Amino acid sequence: MARPTKNADRRLSRHVIFRLTDEEYASLHDKAVLAGLSTNELARRLTNKGKRKLVVKTHKRVDPAFLKRIDRIGQNLNQLVKNAHIYGRVSSQVDTLATTIDEIIHHALHEENE
Repeated sequence: MARPTKNADRRLSRHVIFRLTDEEYASLHDKAVLAGLSTNELARRLTNKGKRKLVVKTHKRVDPAFLKRIDRIGQNLNQLVKNAHIYGRVSSQVDTLATTIDEIIHHALHEENE
């Protein structure tokens, strides 16, 4: 005889997967053992705990095209420094370039937090 089917609203059909550090997992696991539950069951119950609202801070994401461009600039700068070490010559504009890049990144990060 087959097991009776659960109502759709009682069926656990969704998965949530996230990673924890060893320390975080050990803490959660220890609490689960004390409660006589599996680690996953305790995590599930904690998400439904009480009527308190969960507050999540959101941040404006930096444009991926901007990040890709900064990455390319960083690669070019890295090549300049590598050549400077090989040939013993450093362009006088490298310091100015590095400062400009720093300012651009700082400005982008500052805008992100506003």
